Amino acid sequence: MIIDLSPIVRDQNLNDWGLVEKVVRAWRAQRDANAICYGVADNSLWYLLDEPGRRALSDWKKRGMARSVPDADADVIELAEQHSGAVVVTRDLYRAERREHPWLQGSDRFFSPVYANGNVAFKQLDMTPINESEVSMRVEARDLKPRGLTSPETKQILDSEWACSNPQCVWGGLPVIDKDPCYRDGHVLCPECGESANRVGAMSNTRQVVVFLDTGEIDRFPVPEGRTIVVGRTRGANRYDIRDVLETAKAALVSRDHLAVSNVSGSIFVEDLGSKNGTKFSHDGTTNALEPNVRQRVFQGARISIAKGALQIRQSGRKRVRARWDPDLAMPPWASPGREHVESKER
Repeated sequence: MIIDLSPIVRDQNLNDWGLVEKVVRAWRAQRDANAICYGVADNSLWYLLDEPGRRALSDWKKRGMARSVPDADADVIELAEQHSGAVVVTRDLYRAERREHPWLQGSDRFFSPVYANGNVAFKQLDMTPINESEVSMRVEARDLKPRGLTSPETKQILDSEWACSNPQCVWGGLPVIDKDPCYRDGHVLCPECGESANRVGAMSNTRQVVVFLDTGEIDRFPVPEGRTIVVGRTRGANRYDIRDVLETAKAALVSRDHLAVSNVSGSIFVEDLGSKNGTKFSHDGTTNALEPNVRQRVFQGARISIAKGALQIRQSGRKRVRARWDPDLAMPPWASPGREHVESKER
């Protein structure tokens, strides 16, 4: 039995190590009298425990029954993978870890303690599979935690762009920091050098599009509010050239101007531009061909298949995108200034 110690100890805001002992006794009495127990704790748990709790945690460590780590979730999942017959006692559904560990989707190995009238029972956690968009949102939330952005109040700083006050920092000479800032002791800090950050202005309502080959993600590109990015077999401003990611045979199936991806007030829309091999739109178990030159809103979980499945895209579940679409980035370094002239002849 692998125990995710921090959520068990913190249950009902008690910060009580005695809950761990109760859980172990109840599991052995109800499920497996010979269960071997191993606990994983976040480093921060030590500071929440009283002196008897600290002694108990230390004792578990000395007996090889526990460890403390910066991020317990990663270690719990790693141990569960190494010991396929073990159960996990926790309150966490590990949504943010399901992309890297797809076996978590639908797993029956996770249990949560239930307390009633001084007794402990166990219920199986609902690990029902979740879609890619929700996983993406959970990953985003997880990544904010080490930056000190955990409360609704601190997360408000993400609505703004920030500049580093340190001229020696890698972000010091740039107008904005192109990463999420940090928050410590009431101050917004540069994530690179730790110096104070200055608010520049409101963050754009940018959205992100994920690009797939078969089932594997290969790329992402941002679509700022009010902008349209054309996906196709051409380079230039406001374009995503599929030739950078597709083999020649598959790239030939995609039209030069195949699909328009637009951001309208934070909502993503797609429009087939009269392509030769068409575009299909899948959502809620149904798949339909996009009618040429008709704009279709993209809902979370929808997939857009381009040119007989040569390429697929979807909207990312992330609500914040600290990436800017610079049209010059569509022209790779190896493309000569005369390349556009050559392509005009091809068209």
